[in-house]
Formats: sequence, C-alpha cells, structure tokens
Amino acid sequence: LHELASNALKYGSLTSPSGKVDLDWKTQSRKGARRLVLTWRESGGPQVAPPDRHGFGSILIRRSLAKVIDSEVTHEFRPGGVFAEISMSLEHALK
Repeated sequence: LHELASNALKYGSLTSPSGKVDLDWKTQSRKGARRLVLTWRESGGPQVAPPDRHGFGSILIRRSLAKVIDSEVTHEFRPGGVFAEISMSLEHALK
C-alpha cells in the first residue's frame, strides 16, 4: 500500500485537488481457504496511461509481493486512474 500511495502522490490521482483513492477490503473463501482481498482505485486525477518502463515501486507491487506473501496481484493503468487488487491468504495477513 505504501508504494501505491507514494505513486499516487507523485504521479497519480493525489496530484490533483479533486483526486481520491478508494481502498476497500473483503474476505472470501477460495478452495477451502480464507483470503483477504484489498482493492485500490484512483480517480479524479490526470488521465493515466501505462508507463514506458516500470519503476521500482511498480516492480515491487507486481512481482515481489506475490512471491513474499503468496499473493495474487492485479495492477492496471486504467485511463481514469490506477487500479490494484491484492489477494492474499488470510493466514499471511494476520502474521
């Protein structure tokens, strides 16, 4: 979440006075295991386009998180704002 917030402040929705971030969470069962799902949605900022190259923060979000906490990560640069969803084992989230 720190990397998403940092990027929103530097380049995304939080660079604009009307920009905002919606952060939601839920738990769900999948294959008998409980999971925590965090959803990040930016809006009200400048139009977003996928970057030509990914910086350290994006790489951390996309790759490292999945390996470290056995999570699934969706990170999209939608025209209206960045969207990210992180799904992880509830067991890992509680540690």
